[in-house]
Amino acid sequence: MLHYRILVLVFVTMTCLLHTGHAQQKKKTVIKLDNPSFEGPPNAGARTGMYIPGWRDCGRVRFPGETAPDLQPGFFKVDTKAKDGNTYLGMVARDNESWESVTQALFKPLQAGTCYNFSLYITTSEVYSSPARQEGVQWEEAYAMGVDLKTIDHTDPIVLRIWGGANQCELTQLLGETEPVKNKNWKKFDFLFEPKQELRYIMLEAFFKTPSPFPQNGHLLIDNLSSIVGVPCSMEPPLVKVVKPEKKETTKDEKYAVSANLENVYSKADVILALNDKQFTDFKFDVATGYLTANIPLKNGNNKLEIKGRNSEGEDIETRIIKRAIDEPEVVAAITEPTITEPAPDPTINEETTLEGVKKRDLKKNQKLEIKNVAFSEDSYAIGDAYKSTLEKIANFLKANADVVIEIGGHTNNRCDEEFCLQLSENRAKAVMEYLISNDVDQNQLKSKGYGSLEPVASNNSFYGRKRNQRVEIKILDING
Repeated sequence: MLHYRILVLVFVTMTCLLHTGHAQQKKKTVIKLDNPSFEGPPNAGARTGMYIPGWRDCGRVRFPGETAPDLQPGFFKVDTKAKDGNTYLGMVARDNESWESVTQALFKPLQAGTCYNFSLYITTSEVYSSPARQEGVQWEEAYAMGVDLKTIDHTDPIVLRIWGGANQCELTQLLGETEPVKNKNWKKFDFLFEPKQELRYIMLEAFFKTPSPFPQNGHLLIDNLSSIVGVPCSMEPPLVKVVKPEKKETTKDEKYAVSANLENVYSKADVILALNDKQFTDFKFDVATGYLTANIPLKNGNNKLEIKGRNSEGEDIETRIIKRAIDEPEVVAAITEPTITEPAPDPTINEETTLEGVKKRDLKKNQKLEIKNVAFSEDSYAIGDAYKSTLEKIANFLKANADVVIEIGGHTNNRCDEEFCLQLSENRAKAVMEYLISNDVDQNQLKSKGYGSLEPVASNNSFYGRKRNQRVEIKILDING
């Protein structure tokens, strides 16, 4: 009997271990960073060091006497709004061949032979007015001698380099490097790491564009770092599977619990949940398991739910309809009261007309809408016949709403030099504007502008992403006079 009990205990224990091991295989390695959005009291980095909780200064280790990175905004004429939270990191590279960098110890080392996904947001300011370095005068000596250093703009395009280190401030392996950063709004940069040895530190470094005949005075603003997530070394396209609701759901509840599994998606920033064509941000996403949950409010009637996941290889989307059906109270008319029949709503009322699926009453100044059913062939700005019906709907909206003024913005991918990209995007925007004018839209309601490749909405590393970036957008410039 004792032997039997021992065998049962061993069997149950092995079964539990097998199930536990299976669950662990599905769970991704997630390395969370301390203070990933650089929150803290804004301060200008001084000769005595920097104060950014969770981060250490490495630039002054390499360049004694230089100043430390800054916690922006509010210094050197920088007033950019943070991407996440209230503050962000500001780092410069200088023409005396010095540059700034910060590091952090990882709570779990990066392992050799494993791949990791990582992302962050970078932008630059129109102005970054910082003291220049004078030839023959070191920064520390200038303070001691009372020399008034000239202030110049550090606005040359520079790159961000990401290093892994076996020790603090050690440049053990270069994990990633951006192109020279020129964008003036927050842009997401994605990286795939494959360490060659165990790395215990991560370092962000502002650096010069290479090769270059001489160093530059430049800066970078950095915010909203993701966790470092273990991923397959060969990236697969994302896969979205909505668990609840399964198909079309009917409920009487005011709120509905949604759940979904997203594969090959490694950051909450790469998940978009839309409710009735409006982005809904109050959801939870577990990067380790890819599991999404949300408690969404419902309006009466049909509610459209869309969940989209994306990565550098493309995106996937699933749509569900949730109907909220409530019991209408029985209405009993008094005998002495006449029955009043309300007139049916007029579907042509301006408040109910839509522009790219958005009702006029929901439009706001500076709002951007992608023209979803208009695309261009590579290096072309000709409008194909298949897309003209979409533009005619936009024309009908504008003719019915003379108080709406829009900008047509043209965009390209980055598979062309900057000058050509800009000209091509301008031509695409003008082609759309001219087509609308030919459909009797008042020219005073229209403006056009080309943005080149500066504002991508998807990665240019895949065919699908490059196709999405060859787009035209509407921006609301004025509404209701």
